[in-house]
Amino acid sequence: MLKNIGKVCFITSINIILLFIIAPIIDHAFTPLHKEETNMEILFEIITQLLTISVVWFILDKYILYSMHKYFNVHNNKLLNTSTNIVSAVILIGLQSHLIEKLEYITHEHPFRFLQIFSR
Repeated sequence: MLKNIGKVCFITSINIILLFIIAPIIDHAFTPLHKEETNMEILFEIITQLLTISVVWFILDKYILYSMHKYFNVHNNKLLNTSTNIVSAVILIGLQSHLIEKLEYITHEHPFRFLQIFSR
């Protein structure tokens, strides 16, 4: 049991290091928020960045983490699967400063905000 926890910690640490290297690269591949762009252009950039994150996350999970599980002989470990998914989500999304800025902007510029359909 203790041996598996050590393997889980090691694999998770490697995953964190990889994510800290990859996440800023993805973020800098996209432009920061330009308020002079239309909402549709900003929305297109958001969707493109989210799709890129999804593809990178899939590749990391399918190939790199799978190879590490195979190498360390750790299979179907729920703790490892849960921890890597949580860490991947927090780091990959949390380090996307351009994406977060665009999401906040588009949320406040959304037409429903101006129409106040749900106002009391």
